[in-house]
Amino acid sequence: MKPISRKRLLTALAALLTLGLFSACGSEFKVADGGIRGTGSSVGPVSGFGSVFVNGVEFFTDSILNAKVESNDGIDTEGDLNEGMILRIEGQWRLDGTGAAESMEYDDTLRGDVSNLVRGATGDSITFEIYGQQVVADRQTVLKGRTLATLANNDFVRISAWRQSNGVYRASYIGFNNGFNPELHGADPVELEGRVDADSVETDRFTMNGVVIMFDDRSFAQGLSAEDLKPGVYFEVEGDKASVGGAIVATRIQFDDFRRYRPVGEDIEIAGPISSTYNEVDRTFGLNGLMIQVTGSTELDDVTLGELKEGLLVQVEGDFVSGNLVRATEIEARDGNAEIKGVVGAVELSSNSLTLGGVRIVITSRTIITDDDADEPLTINDLVPGDQNVYVEVTGLQKDDSNGSVYMEATQIERESSGDPGEFEIKGALTRENLTPTTIRILGLRIDASDDVFDGTDRAELDALFDEGRQVVLEVEYRRKASTTDQYEALSVELD
Repeated sequence: MKPISRKRLLTALAALLTLGLFSACGSEFKVADGGIRGTGSSVGPVSGFGSVFVNGVEFFTDSILNAKVESNDGIDTEGDLNEGMILRIEGQWRLDGTGAAESMEYDDTLRGDVSNLVRGATGDSITFEIYGQQVVADRQTVLKGRTLATLANNDFVRISAWRQSNGVYRASYIGFNNGFNPELHGADPVELEGRVDADSVETDRFTMNGVVIMFDDRSFAQGLSAEDLKPGVYFEVEGDKASVGGAIVATRIQFDDFRRYRPVGEDIEIAGPISSTYNEVDRTFGLNGLMIQVTGSTELDDVTLGELKEGLLVQVEGDFVSGNLVRATEIEARDGNAEIKGVVGAVELSSNSLTLGGVRIVITSRTIITDDDADEPLTINDLVPGDQNVYVEVTGLQKDDSNGSVYMEATQIERESSGDPGEFEIKGALTRENLTPTTIRILGLRIDASDDVFDGTDRAELDALFDEGRQVVLEVEYRRKASTTDQYEALSVELD
């Protein structure tokens, strides 16, 4: 008899917790009856502790002596990990949907000084470089010791990230430290990933993103040698800055982080941004150096085939077929498409949910809850309702429950200490039917909106965008009406 998939086990458990059954599948697809069912690997951001949560699965680490993490970057045990760090776990999946970890492996993607930092116009993203390697961070990036608004040039950081098809790294985690510390970062202050520049290889040096890398025969690991330094090939380099000239003196050159996704057993769970758009002919797309194959049994959650485009953050559960080919049993969208900010209104521990500005928010095992000033990981118990001094910012996915009610599934909740306790901000998609002459409806929340609160747009422009088949995303500042506790009015409405 074929074992029950992890997805269905988790769904059943979630129903018992009154979270309901939420699923959106393409018309030609059915619920997969395969999935993780024995030995395999899971590679994705850490979302919680008490054990270790990766890709929504709770992995117990009892069988690993001292909860050891394989790493040369100062991450020795489970206690050294942070939310957002991309961790590889090898182990067994249990019938109750949890896992038993047999090994844990972590490696910084980049480490060094920030330079050439540029902030996005809306403040929702930043780009910068680590010794010539470009990095992008957004609202789903976990930052420790800094925020998107306060990260600055010359900050020393460690980064856990995914490489995108254009060679730019999308950060899952950025940890700030006041300079290099061997106890925290391992032996080397600099860690880079990138491809060898064309016509740059000499007997003792090459360039990566224009940065000179000095090496000798002792610099190579994993059986590599100078003969492997081919233009366009990606490597990981660890070392230190030369005393003069700005070069990096390599102490270790090895394969890049795509080695995280090597097969162990038959099954794998992975998260990351799509590197090549879904091909309708061979029914595949690229992800983290792997080729993902979609079949008639693949379950699609909150995503359609047409939405499997380059850059979309997804989670895939599947089986290794051969080489780098993975047959997907389940594909889920993980890119947040909605945001809300404000003071928490209510917390319901029984359903693992909270209310914020009139919007219901569900917390799952993949939700990352952070606070820049907190030393310990946070849980829903740390989100105190009605505390006027605690302002939270939530990024997540808009979903519908079994009754058709709209809610947000939180991917990340950031607790802050600043903000106007009487106002809220919301960002989400607007449909034509949710735009009336006097109101708008975002994330299921009805907000009164007179014409004079529209900033840089108006209802006529929104109607025109609908006529063109364009997606309309609005950013709205609003407040609760003074005369009632369950009605809201817009202060400003902007087109994102």
